[in-house]
Amino acid sequence: MKKAPRSIFLLAISITLIACSSEGQKQAKTNETESHDHSAHANMDMGSSEPTDESIYNVSSVWKNRHGKELELSSLRGKVQIVAMVYTHCEYACPRILADMKRIRDQLSGDALANANFVIISIDPERDTPERLNTFATENDLNEETWTLLNGDQGDVLEIAALLGVKYKRISPTDFTHSNMITVLNKEGEVIHQREKLADQQTETVEVIESLI
Repeated sequence: MKKAPRSIFLLAISITLIACSSEGQKQAKTNETESHDHSAHANMDMGSSEPTDESIYNVSSVWKNRHGKELELSSLRGKVQIVAMVYTHCEYACPRILADMKRIRDQLSGDALANANFVIISIDPERDTPERLNTFATENDLNEETWTLLNGDQGDVLEIAALLGVKYKRISPTDFTHSNMITVLNKEGEVIHQREKLADQQTETVEVIESLI
């Protein structure tokens, strides 16, 4: 059998290496985009649905706070609650929601603030462990007297989202799109007011809270 010239083999190897290199670069670029482009959900507010007209304190689910202590939502009864469902690794909407909650806090009278509490419920419970929530609270100056951060089972998170009319969906291994909602509950855990869009002015929400004290 006649052997092919050595130059043909070298040419074939070179073509293969070039093809592999090109494919590798393409895959690396794809992976980099998936890892670093978290902006896909920045303007993807999912809107919301109608919340329940009953108290969310009727649910029997058990949650964990920033220290891993178990509690039921009914333990929040007695104060006006300002609630948001977010996730701590979010880089766009969630920091703005938290900033809005802080603006609301800062505009409350002393009496209202003493009778109100701010609740953050994670929609990413696998990553937002109690330890992660505690770190997040420290990084954002969320003291325990005013802020409650909750981690729950995925099914319980879905249930409370449905009760509050909050929609969310995972759009990548690290990102979600979700309602940009802040909900005000009265002292019995009933939905009284919802701010559904990101906004600079929190006047209406503040007025609702003050009226409930």
